[in-house]
Amino acid sequence: MKAVVIRKHGGSDVLSYEEIDDPKPKRDHAIIAVDYCAVNHLDIWVRNGLPGRKVSFPHILGSDVCGTLTESFGNFKKGDKVVVYPAIKSDTPRISYTIIGGFGNYQGGYAELIQVPQENIVKKPSSLSDCEASALNVSYLIAWNMIERSDCKKGNTMLIWGANSSVGSASILLAKAKGIKVITVASDQKKINNAKKLGADLIINRTKSDVSLEVLKYTNDQGVDAVIDHVGAETWPVSVDVLRVGGKMFACGTTSGAEASINIRVFYSKEAEIIGAYLGSKSQLVSLHKFMESKRIKPIIDSTFDLKEAKLAQEKMESSDQFGKIILNVS
Repeated sequence: MKAVVIRKHGGSDVLSYEEIDDPKPKRDHAIIAVDYCAVNHLDIWVRNGLPGRKVSFPHILGSDVCGTLTESFGNFKKGDKVVVYPAIKSDTPRISYTIIGGFGNYQGGYAELIQVPQENIVKKPSSLSDCEASALNVSYLIAWNMIERSDCKKGNTMLIWGANSSVGSASILLAKAKGIKVITVASDQKKINNAKKLGADLIINRTKSDVSLEVLKYTNDQGVDAVIDHVGAETWPVSVDVLRVGGKMFACGTTSGAEASINIRVFYSKEAEIIGAYLGSKSQLVSLHKFMESKRIKPIIDSTFDLKEAKLAQEKMESSDQFGKIILNVS
């Protein structure tokens, strides 16, 4: 089969489009002919390598998969369109689970075929195209997990960083569909215009305005009910600062760095919570599908690339030159 493989950590030049062996069938596993695989920051973190996290080479990236079953099992039939729930229970202490195509033992979806446990197979929602369905299994699931756990109700206010990113745009779409007031942050006029189309109530240009001051002004100095922060070290101090008393900050990414400094007194004096979010459950993925269908929500797709163009797709993500999901067309 054709696949994009990495044989060492490094820049985008380590991505190699080549012919490799098909996966050998294993008990209680399913093989899927991959139609589409979305690109995530996780792919780039694994490609670059992280301290203390190992991967066996050669390795295939890709966690967001929609494809076609090659054999029947249980209630699924050969030829069914399916998506892959990407979490695998971890055998490493203090880590919830590993992610298919990430730092773990399962190869990912940058390939014509992928093999995963049968229990990770979910029926593709009929309301979405194959390309759209591949966009939901990581960033949209994380966003859904955080919004559900925030307990935000209609009329509550949420700060969502990075309107252009896949997690950011997903969070805005889902939060607005729940009636939550959304403040978001962008860095140029094009991204601001796109955030307006998603329905954000306040969009702050971080290159021209102080985010803390603008958020507090908008909320009459009360602060927001929740923050979704996938940026990391650069934004954590502001995220904590703008929370209301009893507010919740959700952390799910480290694109600006993994070591953050915050004002501890500000944090405890408002009895705030900082909550980590790492994907979500399989049942949450199913409920996400149902919610998006009921609200007639379509994921935001920035662009598609052929599998052999994975290098260009990752470079576009690294440059932050996208609005929504970047998808690889594998079939």
